[in-house]
Amino acid sequence: MKKLDILLFTFTLLGISTTSYGQGLYDGFTPKKNSLSITTSFTKSEYEKFYLGKTKQNSTPVHEKINQNIYSLYAKYGITDRLSAIVSIPFIDATNTSNQPDPVNGLTSISELQDISISLKFNAHKFQFKKGDLNIITGITTVIPTGYEPNGILSIGNGGFGFDLKAGLHLNTHAGFFSTIFAGYNLRGNADNNLTPGGDFGVPNAFTTTGKIGYASSFIYVEAWADYYNSEEGVDIGSPLFKGNFPETDVDYKSVGVTVYKNIIPKLGIGVGYGKVIDGRNIGESSTYSVSLTYNVL
Repeated sequence: MKKLDILLFTFTLLGISTTSYGQGLYDGFTPKKNSLSITTSFTKSEYEKFYLGKTKQNSTPVHEKINQNIYSLYAKYGITDRLSAIVSIPFIDATNTSNQPDPVNGLTSISELQDISISLKFNAHKFQFKKGDLNIITGITTVIPTGYEPNGILSIGNGGFGFDLKAGLHLNTHAGFFSTIFAGYNLRGNADNNLTPGGDFGVPNAFTTTGKIGYASSFIYVEAWADYYNSEEGVDIGSPLFKGNFPETDVDYKSVGVTVYKNIIPKLGIGVGYGKVIDGRNIGESSTYSVSLTYNVL
């Protein structure tokens, strides 16, 4: 089977406490040495309902409905046949429909770079079988915030510098069908408290799990994915322990989605995707729609 340079959409969700969701930066496929692909993508995200703690509300306080336009640049390079580097840079334009200022940061809209992610992914070992192979994949990502205001209902991130650790298995058959499972742990540092006197925000660490099944060939790539995110600690919005510090909230969610990618010409391909939060805690019930263009430089 001819391998594809496959876009991984990074769906970004703006919720009551903002976080990123989706299948993340990693897939189970390993690019060849010196190969380079660059992807530009546009994602439309919107939500009106949100989870206040674990209880779903029908509208967002003050803002009514929040819409996002997310513009991302994603690059993947094969350092060796087993080690690859990934860089993702998202720019987010978020607005509300009420035109009322955020009660914490005073904003009705925000347009800024979000967290820049730099990753290394390593294919630790490949087990060969008669009808396919099983790969052990590991990875580490550095998450670098870009100086945006992290506190508020309308914000684009939690503002914490972090490291994401991943490990998983990727089963690939010669017929083109595959399945992937990743488990990870997200370490987060403190976020700057720019609006009120006092110490910095303590951003919770989190456990993550992602599963995928799909089909990949030289003709088309199709996958269905499910994502689970569970904060290790934190407080619920509206609880007695909540002091108005949104980066410190306990964010959990389950999301599902699909991705389709196809080469137009050998070096150029187009992708589309859809994702939705189906259950959560302190987060918006967001739906995302994405389109991307990938150019295989090398």
